[in-house]
Amino acid sequence: MLGLRHRLVFILCFVLVPPLFAQYGGATASITRDQQLSFVAPTWSGETGLFTTITGDTLRRGDLSFGIYYQDWRLLAGPAPDFVPPSRRSYKDMSYALTRLSLSAGFGLTDRWEVSGMVPFDKLTGKGGDRAGFINGWLYQGRFSDSGVGNVHLATKFGFTAVDSSSKLAMSVFTDLPTGDKNSGISSGNANYGVGLHWTAGVATLAGTYAVIGKRDATHSNIPPAGTTPIDLPNELRVDAGLNVPVHFWRTTNWISEANAVFYNGGDRKPKAPINLVTGFRHWFGTSGWALNAAARWNAAKFSKDHGDCRVTELADCGLGGLVGLTFAPLHLARLAPPPPPAPAPVPMPPPPPPAPIAPPEAPPVTPPRVPTEIRTDEIHFEPGSARLTNIAKAILDDVALRMKQEPTSTAIVIGYTDNREATGPNSDLDRRRAEAVRDYLVSRHGIDPSRITVEGRDAREPVGDNNTAEGRLKNRRVVIRLMLP
Repeated sequence: MLGLRHRLVFILCFVLVPPLFAQYGGATASITRDQQLSFVAPTWSGETGLFTTITGDTLRRGDLSFGIYYQDWRLLAGPAPDFVPPSRRSYKDMSYALTRLSLSAGFGLTDRWEVSGMVPFDKLTGKGGDRAGFINGWLYQGRFSDSGVGNVHLATKFGFTAVDSSSKLAMSVFTDLPTGDKNSGISSGNANYGVGLHWTAGVATLAGTYAVIGKRDATHSNIPPAGTTPIDLPNELRVDAGLNVPVHFWRTTNWISEANAVFYNGGDRKPKAPINLVTGFRHWFGTSGWALNAAARWNAAKFSKDHGDCRVTELADCGLGGLVGLTFAPLHLARLAPPPPPAPAPVPMPPPPPPAPIAPPEAPPVTPPRVPTEIRTDEIHFEPGSARLTNIAKAILDDVALRMKQEPTSTAIVIGYTDNREATGPNSDLDRRRAEAVRDYLVSRHGIDPSRITVEGRDAREPVGDNNTAEGRLKNRRVVIRLMLP
């Protein structure tokens, strides 16, 4: 009786007293509301968040978090009407209590990527009487109590937004290793894994997680005849919503309220979906990063289906539970800028000096004319008496055209030459026709503006080879292309 009264006082204190302090308590001058909203702490499962609800926040690079929680849930077991002994009472799903002591640690790999792990110690108790039910695929009948290390929870979370963003989105991936006793309802003997999406904006958080639950093998099943019947466990869709409101009482405290629902999909013995409403506080001890957590939890779905034994002295039968925890995560407070120094006293201004004589304006500097710059010179050759471009000449001109396109301000000077045997009779203008053939190729083949090309002919003047030899005359039958920049 005394223990029940203490539990009632405990719940009333956490539900009623903090709002009174929030209304009449004084504010902390050194920490702003926005800074208090940015404080983070681990959930009971180890990821950064509220109590159960995982937020869009992540630990920063090199940050280490720690959490220890003691809590309990009031739940309904999976249906087992075929294992209930004959009774005058109508069939109801068996209710039970899950009590958990959890220890977690987390680490920030980067400013938006964290990893965490949690080790639970679970205890299952039930006052079933003539009722029966399945917990994690394990059949329980009547009164029972099982305890031991539960499944180790490993998780990682990736943030998609900047750490100082007002709206944060993150994705988590996790697995529950089968470290618990598989010959009980504490563990099924197989791993669970899942993925979640978490969004936080201001004081509000919405999160959704889908967990694939490993089945219970026949070798670890106690359904008669034992060891022959496997159990498929339902997968879980976990939907969470939370409010994290700085209330500034008891120095730095946040009032946290959550709604945590689990919806089951598939499975052989699917329990009723629990909907837990949670309210409580998280109080930080200054700026040390340590925080005290306490809250009351009410399974509204269980209460709606099984509240016949609910009494003021039997609050556990009303679906009520709670949690208390101690957490640590580094706080990152922006340093406040120092106040500006006082303005100096005005100093009387001395009388202005007499105006200086104005010097006559200097003549503007004379800029010498810009000399065009030659950026390349190319040379092509022709057959005797011909102005037709060879394939080798066309390949050279293709490269010249490419450079002219790359230098749109460049111009080309095209100079045609002949050997001493060509510039006579009908070939008297062969030097210019060779230059014009180069210009026409650049214009027609590559679209070069003809105004950028200047042509001229210099017949057999300026030979570069000996006109008395065939090799020398070949060198003289040429066109020189000079690319110039203004």
